[in-house]
Amino acid sequence: MKVELIIDENLDENIIKIYANSYNKDIENIKRSLETTNINKLVVFKDDEIYLLEYEEIIKCISKNKGVFIESKNGEYKSRMRLYELYERFDKNKFIKISRYEIINLDYVKKLDLSFKGTIAVEFKNGSISYVSRRYLKEFKKALGF
Repeated sequence: MKVELIIDENLDENIIKIYANSYNKDIENIKRSLETTNINKLVVFKDDEIYLLEYEEIIKCISKNKGVFIESKNGEYKSRMRLYELYERFDKNKFIKISRYEIINLDYVKKLDLSFKGTIAVEFKNGSISYVSRRYLKEFKKALGF
């Protein structure tokens, strides 16, 4: 992919054009990231209190028991957003979906264990472990370049 930036002081408004041979997932992600706001905080709930959680603090997001839970450095919170809505807001260079029910922050990954047949175990810096589902294995490997 080539990226070209042209500075034109005569423009009244910034214009972004994307030239591609087809519309695909990468183009969709670029378009979506350009359209979304750059608010890097998330409203979360814990013990009947409301908190603002910065994206950098998030270790992983898990959909379980008909809710979405955010595991952070400071504990677990509940989100009212759905998992796919969170994924749309996150930076795809840091956050990756490893199953239908889980998104992880790559900044908190300590190591990967490839000894499991058909999947990968992800160990986090806080000691917790998650597993990449077979469905997301190819995308996970592609994102990490192996």
